[in-house]
Amino acid sequence: MNVLRTLLPTTLSTLASVALLPGAAQAAPAAEGKVELSTKGAKASGRADKKKKRSEEVEAEREKPWMQRWAPENNELDLGLYGGLFFRADNHGLFDQGVDTQPYVNKTNADIGGRATYFPIRFVGIGLEGGGMPTRAPQRDTNGSFWTFRGHIVGQLPYRITPTLVLGGGLLGIRSSDPLLQAAEGVFHWGPGVKAHINKWIALRLDGRHIVEGGGNDGERAHHGEILLGLDVTLRFKRLRRGKGGSRRGDSDGDGIADFYDVCPDEAGDGDDGCPTKEKDSDGDGIPDSRDRCPRKWSDNPGGCPIPDDDGDGIMNNDDSCPDEAENYNKFKDKDGCPDERPAEIEEFNGVIKGINFASGKATIRRDSYKVLKRAIRVLNKYPELRIEVSGHTDSVGSRNSNVDLSERRADAVKQYFVDAGIDSSRIETKGLGPDEPIADNDTKSGRAENRRIEFKLQDE
Repeated sequence: MNVLRTLLPTTLSTLASVALLPGAAQAAPAAEGKVELSTKGAKASGRADKKKKRSEEVEAEREKPWMQRWAPENNELDLGLYGGLFFRADNHGLFDQGVDTQPYVNKTNADIGGRATYFPIRFVGIGLEGGGMPTRAPQRDTNGSFWTFRGHIVGQLPYRITPTLVLGGGLLGIRSSDPLLQAAEGVFHWGPGVKAHINKWIALRLDGRHIVEGGGNDGERAHHGEILLGLDVTLRFKRLRRGKGGSRRGDSDGDGIADFYDVCPDEAGDGDDGCPTKEKDSDGDGIPDSRDRCPRKWSDNPGGCPIPDDDGDGIMNNDDSCPDEAENYNKFKDKDGCPDERPAEIEEFNGVIKGINFASGKATIRRDSYKVLKRAIRVLNKYPELRIEVSGHTDSVGSRNSNVDLSERRADAVKQYFVDAGIDSSRIETKGLGPDEPIADNDTKSGRAENRRIEFKLQDE
């Protein structure tokens, strides 16, 4: 007690001093308020992020072609309920055959049940179904129910409208208060179907089933049928991603999604299916709008904006040596963007070439032609960008076919002379026109001599 009397006044005095320090009263509430605001802000931010992500997912699906929207994906689980009709076979063995003969039960029965299907990959899945088909045996004045439990493999084409095919086996039985109507048989079943995905979560499903029972009462197989209409909830799980130790399966493109689940295993992607997210490209130039500086103008420029062509000659400024002067396109230096005059030495070899002569009726070049041909070779070597067409022409004496053949061989002979002198053969084209393009009167000797000629024609670079 004496100790308390000594310490109590000192302690109270210290607490009072601390409480009266400047800012002390405001410090704690302010700190408390800050924590509360931070928590609320984080929650609000999280909700906004989730809402934004959902909105982006919906927008991304709407940009896909209609048949690809909400299509099945890898690692998907479908849970559903169905209703329909069950048609029993006349020779079924679903009764206790050791007690009595087959009793009559309704042939067409309601069919209700549930199912689950898991798709590790979007093309193939495994499923389980269980259902009941209420029935009645009027002659025995009793009610009962057919029942089924079965498993199967499901194949499907992964589109919004999804064709399916199931193949499997299981049990088909009947249950009733009447001991005669208590039995089960192993069955095989298969059937086609179709799913229609309304959105990411809901799909309508229509199926047909052919059920084959091995133990019909006549020793033959019994064939039952079903028509089922159902509603599935589709749960699309996140794809298997690498942990610290890596996935057990390979990841060829290194995007963190195992090849087994990756729809694009050879192409790194940021989408849930392992494929690159397709961004909007308004002008269709291959550059997403997010990186396109001119998103409404097509361009093959990396920045997304068209390269200007100030002089309008079709050669963009970055390739145009004369961006303010239009190219005159005269088959001489037409790629530099500048207007050019053809040198006189080129003009000499553009048109009818005089001095190239051949032996009569043959494609043998006469020696007096070599001087002209050698000058042409010097021009072709001096201007390596030049390309020419060599055409042969004849007069109209003789048959047209023989004249065309002769003109072709003469043009080829000129080309071969140039090639033998080192001119690249790709720079020279040949054509034999025979008597088809006369430049003088074939009824005169001088006219026929003019028509027997070789012409050079400059070609585009």
